[in-house]
Amino acid sequence: MSPHPMPPGGLPSGEASRNFAPQIQPDLAGLYGRRAARLRTLAEGHDHADYLRLAARVAEVQASLVPEAGGSGPAGARAILQQGHLGFLLDRLIERLAPDVPAPVATHLAVLRGLPDEERLGAAQALTLGRFDAVPAAIAPFLWAALSLQRASAVRAAPVPGCGPAEHASCPACGSAPVASLILTGDRQGLRYLHCALCESAWHMVRAKCTNCGAAADLDYLSFDTAEATVRAECCGVCHGYLKVISLERDRQAEAVADDLATLALDHAVTAEGYQRTGFNPFALPA
Repeated sequence: MSPHPMPPGGLPSGEASRNFAPQIQPDLAGLYGRRAARLRTLAEGHDHADYLRLAARVAEVQASLVPEAGGSGPAGARAILQQGHLGFLLDRLIERLAPDVPAPVATHLAVLRGLPDEERLGAAQALTLGRFDAVPAAIAPFLWAALSLQRASAVRAAPVPGCGPAEHASCPACGSAPVASLILTGDRQGLRYLHCALCESAWHMVRAKCTNCGAAADLDYLSFDTAEATVRAECCGVCHGYLKVISLERDRQAEAVADDLATLALDHAVTAEGYQRTGFNPFALPA
């Protein structure tokens, strides 16, 4: 692993600037479909192929449940948890996953299915508050998948909030942390957007600055490959935080959650260098 500098980049001129939007909310069914396909591609020959394929199946089920996710009501965490729809989505998720998963995973799904509503609600509240250690790691990603689907649907049913002039370290739509940042192509060529780990929104931040503290003076870009690697860790010498940056310019099939999950070995190496991750992956929630 070695540092590779990235040239500074802000909002470009021309076509990309004319299509600039401070926040993007991708179509959920399409997003989950692309994620599932990418995870299955990345699973080929991967050391953790079985888990990547399990994550792909979860994304496929999320896509199938989009029409049932609803979208009315406030998008805030407390409101969503009190609406009661989370339990329905969770049951539907478990019902569709159970026939396709290995026996140990099916056992964990049965445990989650059998939890009383009050315990499910308490676990969901713990996750939204970042108390990941309060929820067993074996069931947390499935609960998060249902919670994420509900939150993402609610966010898309509400007016897009104004981001204002300030850039955000956390999602302006729901307040959660990002999975990673993406360098886009097409009509937003070269723009960087952070992707929310919970509501699947994306929001703009200029390139070559720390997504956590905003510093630009002491950044390293670490990867196992070359300076042209699709996935690199953007590491800040000021706050000692890092977040991966994933370039669609280098691989148009890349996807934030999938490519981040498939490169967890990079996280271990960067953490060993003394940096702390400032976001998280929904399929690898912090312990």
